[in-house]
Amino acid sequence: MKKANSAEDDMRLNQLLKHLTYEHVQGSQSREITDICYHSGNVREGSLFVCLKGLHADGHDYLQGALEAGAAAVVVAAENVVPLDNDALLYTEQFGVRISEIIDRWKVSIVIAADTRHALAELAAAFFDYPAAKLRMVGITGTKGKTTTAYLLSAILRESGHKTGMIGTIAIDTGDGVLPAVHTTPEAYEIQKYLAQMVDNGCDTCVMEVSSQGLKMQRVEGIFFDIGMFLNIEPDHIGEGEHASFAEYLFCKSRLMRQCRIGIVNRDDPHTERILQGHTCSVETFSLWHPADVTAENIRFFMQSGELLGSFLVRGKTAVYPVRMQLPGMFNVYNALAAIGAAGHLGATESDVGLALRSAKVPGRCENVRQSEDYVILIDYAHNEMSLKNLLEMLRGFKPRRLIVLFGCGGNRSKLRRSKMGETAGHLADFTILTSDNPRWEDPEEILDDIEDGIRGTGGQYVRIADRREAVRYAMAQAMENDMLVLAGKGHEAYQEIRGVRYPLSEYELVEEARRSPDMGENTDRNEVDRWRNMRR
Repeated sequence: MKKANSAEDDMRLNQLLKHLTYEHVQGSQSREITDICYHSGNVREGSLFVCLKGLHADGHDYLQGALEAGAAAVVVAAENVVPLDNDALLYTEQFGVRISEIIDRWKVSIVIAADTRHALAELAAAFFDYPAAKLRMVGITGTKGKTTTAYLLSAILRESGHKTGMIGTIAIDTGDGVLPAVHTTPEAYEIQKYLAQMVDNGCDTCVMEVSSQGLKMQRVEGIFFDIGMFLNIEPDHIGEGEHASFAEYLFCKSRLMRQCRIGIVNRDDPHTERILQGHTCSVETFSLWHPADVTAENIRFFMQSGELLGSFLVRGKTAVYPVRMQLPGMFNVYNALAAIGAAGHLGATESDVGLALRSAKVPGRCENVRQSEDYVILIDYAHNEMSLKNLLEMLRGFKPRRLIVLFGCGGNRSKLRRSKMGETAGHLADFTILTSDNPRWEDPEEILDDIEDGIRGTGGQYVRIADRREAVRYAMAQAMENDMLVLAGKGHEAYQEIRGVRYPLSEYELVEEARRSPDMGENTDRNEVDRWRNMRR
């Protein structure tokens, strides 16, 4: 992995500052920088520590810990600095101290920047020698479908001979191994580090999911995408710690269209015109209902040997050809069209598209886990009203005897989605099992109360079982021949987050466990009991 210039060269602070807009530097600019950190616990001798302000913590409050750990330089926000005669005062909620005193005591350099998040992105890019400029970069944004589209496009590109890295909700693929993902769009430092690893591992392309939070928090600042893709948008991620309003959410999504060379957008989404306001890219479209650069015809969904499949005819600018997928649903046709549109700019042929899509699968996205010959069990990540509605409507088209859905809602996230998801399930499912998702710091029973407010007025049948393990056992015990059972909300996730702790919990394992032990009351794990006890404290 290369830092600026070469892996052998010392990295000096003044090299990092060449392309950074900052207000002032105090202390030596020739200090060697061994790494960049934004968490004080990661600081080592020679690190550059960037003070970031988050929802619950302010990096400025952890400055002393970073200095004690050996930071060679720090980046602080201008709003935390008050000019004095021949000096300045750095202050936080916890302390105020003259900058000259910090420099004298710790022999450290201090960079004052208007926006430390922007500074982190620019500094990280410089530190890793601008790896994005050495890759073909594809960014994908949208309320739903980012992960599926990323997997489909990556599959097509690999089929066409491109070594492709990927950054997204499920995993980070640097071309030499796969890492589990923590955020859809990681912090700027991690993004640049992963991109540098891709370059070192011989990748020529990176496909990245770009969340609205990633755009808002400037995590992709300094990256110019060859292709930016807009899939769709619906009111979501609105609330404390996310977006203040739908208008802000939409604006953050739209930034990608001012940060790419080619924009590929969904012509059928009613908000596309607003997404394109002020765009600086050339624009291409995909659609199911309007003339566009890429469209689909003769769409068909069917079941074969217990698998849910889809097929359609792609009509592009220069060719018409058939495609078959293991991902059913109109929303997945949209995802495929977006991927096909991007792949065409990256050298993929119609044959590459057909072969890749025929075998492509996405973990936890409408994934059929066949544990019974009598009924279908699907695991899906649907965790908002839009995705749950699309999923259940699609499955209705297969005419199951009963459509059973199990889901919950995440804690410390938008409360608007809870009653809406309950209402959606009540209208579209024959039977609903309300359970816990990732309650985080909220009481799971209170989250279920909010969901129940939505489902109660629909007349739909439902039960609530807060313990997800017990809920899955119950659901599988209820399922009968020709039913479809959907476990929604968790998808690929292998944990359940409760009061700051991520406990191991996988839908796949819960299904297998329930299959082996159909009696719900047996084999209750002791850790499971402790986990739910902690949840109510």
